[in-house]
Amino acid sequence: MNYKYFLNIILLFFNLAVTSQIIFETNVSKKSLGINERLRVEFTLNEDGDNFKPPSFKNFKVVGGPSQSIKNSWVNGKRSYSKSYTYFLSPIKIGLFEIGQAKIEVKREVYKTSPINIKVLSAVKNPNKENDPNYISDTEVYLVSEVSNSNPYLNEGFSVVHKLYFSSNIGITNWRELSSPRYADFWSQNISIENYTIEDGIYNNKPYRYVTLKKTVLYPQKNGELTIEPLSLDLTLQLPTNRRDFFGQRIMGSSQKVVTSGDKKINVKPLPINNELKNFDGAVGSFNFTLNSSKTKLSVSEALELKLEINGQGNLKLFQLPELNLSSSLEVYEPEREEKISTSIIGMAGSIRDLYTIVPSKPGRYKIPKISFTYFDIDSESYKIISSKELTIDVSGKEWSNESLKSDDLKINSKSKTVTFLPFKTKTTLTKIRKIFFFNSSFFWILFLAPFIITLLIIILINYFKGKGKYSNNDLLLQAKKLAKKHLSEAKSNLGRKEDFYESLDRALHNYLKSIIVLENSNYTKNNITIELEKRQVPKAITLSLNKLFKNCEMARYTPITNVEMKSDYTKAIEIISQIDKEIN
Repeated sequence: MNYKYFLNIILLFFNLAVTSQIIFETNVSKKSLGINERLRVEFTLNEDGDNFKPPSFKNFKVVGGPSQSIKNSWVNGKRSYSKSYTYFLSPIKIGLFEIGQAKIEVKREVYKTSPINIKVLSAVKNPNKENDPNYISDTEVYLVSEVSNSNPYLNEGFSVVHKLYFSSNIGITNWRELSSPRYADFWSQNISIENYTIEDGIYNNKPYRYVTLKKTVLYPQKNGELTIEPLSLDLTLQLPTNRRDFFGQRIMGSSQKVVTSGDKKINVKPLPINNELKNFDGAVGSFNFTLNSSKTKLSVSEALELKLEINGQGNLKLFQLPELNLSSSLEVYEPEREEKISTSIIGMAGSIRDLYTIVPSKPGRYKIPKISFTYFDIDSESYKIISSKELTIDVSGKEWSNESLKSDDLKINSKSKTVTFLPFKTKTTLTKIRKIFFFNSSFFWILFLAPFIITLLIIILINYFKGKGKYSNNDLLLQAKKLAKKHLSEAKSNLGRKEDFYESLDRALHNYLKSIIVLENSNYTKNNITIELEKRQVPKAITLSLNKLFKNCEMARYTPITNVEMKSDYTKAIEIISQIDKEIN
């Protein structure tokens, strides 16, 4: 029995060692390819690692990547995790070549992949599987984190913008965050994005479309190398396939893909050491400093307000204002803090002020000495000291003390004795009070009937002027405007259904134009609409936007459209209608 017990323990430790084994391997799409084909190389790790170093890829040209992806799932209580780095290579010449070892660090240990031999042959007829959805999604979708400054000073603000780049033949119907970056060593604030709009841009020297997903402003709180964690997304893609429909249009296929932006390393520089600085409190940026008094002449026990203010651009929320050091004859109350700070993609800007209430207890001339404020200026990379002007306060009157208070109280009490005990009357004279009843009075009935009479007069006047107005003889125009609003609401409810959405949007635009332009149905062409809008002095930019929107409605029948593009077109339609309304009214 002891032998079996001991054997079970050994087997248990052996299973634990096997299950916890770290696997780092290289997978290739093929080991033999033509010189005009592309090779997909994927380095996969079953644990989370850092400091990945790819091989040199000698005799190959990197045409795509690296793209990083993470898969993390739980099935029946068991965790499955994988982290991969993918490259797309194009061979330079024919021959037998080696994909070398990749390296990665896991828990301070370095792991390496095994080298793989790749045979490059002469050109083939059908290279690369260009229509394979998985191939396209790996080469034409990238999640990128763009850092405005990777080498800032301590407490210097910079931005991180996460963008999703994708090619024009790919549609993104949905995305879901799998993990969001945490900024442990930074003061951070997210900048809200109201509408996700698709824009044109350049990535890896190639034209792409992109959507800005996140904007964050960061202020580093530590020196040295800091890591910005990645953003990971689960994407639902619409990709072109080899199949075509009856009309010859390429059929789109749906695919899921997990993408990540990868880690970003930030090297934070320490602020220069200056032993002569005494009152530096960590302010970094560009600032102005002022000290103002509400009064320069006042009486004893009268209050004045002293305003100490710093304004500019920098880490306004991350340092303290200088303190006052005044005479003991001036009673200083706790300051009231006022902040007017806005945070945009370029950082914090605004003002901070401390309002001090000061009450002098003795007459005399008091000097409020200069107050210095020190900050580190980013532009000149040096410390700057701003000093306020010296203020002089003249206080007049008698000294405010406890004895004077007592004597004043006695005077008040002695005076009050002469007026407190006045003779009082022993007889009263009563007068009859007339009772006034509000209910059923004439004033009551005027107030009761007035709203009905006023409402009736308003209805009569509206109907009168409506009959005399410029649209009294043209009910068709009013009907067209109502139909435009109806079709706009239908378009909003059809978001996600491409054909129904653009059909409703097209009807809404045409009915709105009918409500402001009187033309025969056969004459509602782009040229005629443009001419009529120009007659009404509508700017050309609005007309061009309208024609572009009509073009989108036409092209939507033949091209893949995403939900993001539909929302963008819906927003543009509302903007164009409101702009035209402003111009013609």
